Amino acid sequence: MAVKTLSYAEETRLKYDPEKAAAPPAGRFASAAEAARAAAAAGLPEPVPWPKGLAPTAQPLNPAPAETDSLSRFAGYDAVVMTYTSAEAASLAALFTPGHPVSTWYEYRHNIDAYVPLVTGPNAPFNSTEREDQRYYHSLGLYFPCTIGSAKVLLIKSGLHMDYDTKTLAPNGVVPYGKLVAEIVQIVKPKMFITTGTGGGIGSDVKLGDVIVAAQTRFDCTDQFKSQSWAQQSYKTSALPASTLGLITPQLTKANAQHIAAATPIPGRPEPKIWSANSAIVTTDVFAFDTSNNYYKLQGLGQVCDMGDAMVGRTLSKSPDVKWYAIRNASDPQVPMSGSSEADYKKADQEAGDIYKKFGGYTTAASVVATWAVIASSGAAGARGKK
Repeated sequence: MAVKTLSYAEETRLKYDPEKAAAPPAGRFASAAEAARAAAAAGLPEPVPWPKGLAPTAQPLNPAPAETDSLSRFAGYDAVVMTYTSAEAASLAALFTPGHPVSTWYEYRHNIDAYVPLVTGPNAPFNSTEREDQRYYHSLGLYFPCTIGSAKVLLIKSGLHMDYDTKTLAPNGVVPYGKLVAEIVQIVKPKMFITTGTGGGIGSDVKLGDVIVAAQTRFDCTDQFKSQSWAQQSYKTSALPASTLGLITPQLTKANAQHIAAATPIPGRPEPKIWSANSAIVTTDVFAFDTSNNYYKLQGLGQVCDMGDAMVGRTLSKSPDVKWYAIRNASDPQVPMSGSSEADYKKADQEAGDIYKKFGGYTTAASVVATWAVIASSGAAGARGKK
């Protein structure tokens, strides 16, 4: 069977790494100002003025764990935060583990032999033998602990992906990505599990950089998983703590939103809109993004599309004691597209990918702030924050 060629926007989301783009050609930067300019050019988010006592603080392990270690040392943690792409993880690290970029996070290959025969997709990053992907070959992901106030938080960059790993499902319909989420929850037993990252805005009213704190996630499977019983299933997320939305203030979002507000040709807002009540994240089983002519038929289904959150919802529906939240930012908005020819599609695809590469780090900053707000308002972070 021929290997499907990834579109430009699809490959950009999978492989663009702003950390690498911000790195010096050789050695160190000559000054902190030079390093800051490189980070800004790559789209890495600027620092955020966190409230006193509630700034995310990296908690490096000494000695560093072996890559075959399990996550059992984190049993009982307050929260697990999972993201997927390199750009998402780079932004998460910039704000939650400052001084410890993703390139320094710990490898996770525990029980990897159980996954190797399951991940058969030719486009799976898990199976990539390209030199630039060497760290992710046969890897379940990267991780790093941090604290927010007194809350203990485990950050994970997944090495698996719902759509690219396999088309052959286990009898219970579990993809490898869902298996990984279930195992993490079983081992860590967190109080809450948060998925966060980028997504494609749906509808003209969702602007570049807006944040969707989903009330539910839903599948819209029209390709490889369309015959599954859950192909159009929805999953409610947990109710937000009362003070969550109030903590997402302009003081925390404006430093990075200012870069988005000037975006061309599709500008964002001076401050991102936070979509929460009745909002939905749409999980597709084919790479999709919204266009003005509704090319992928996404309009009316939700505010943003991704390729995994509903699978997390399906998995965590079997763990009712774990609170679950799904948070996405519109890293590319609805893209103008007048016709339906291949040339029209390629033009829209190019535009969506270029917007992601230029602004994805800045848009992700706001969804990281929203993730912080969920944890900070949950009560688990309160003790240190009150000092």
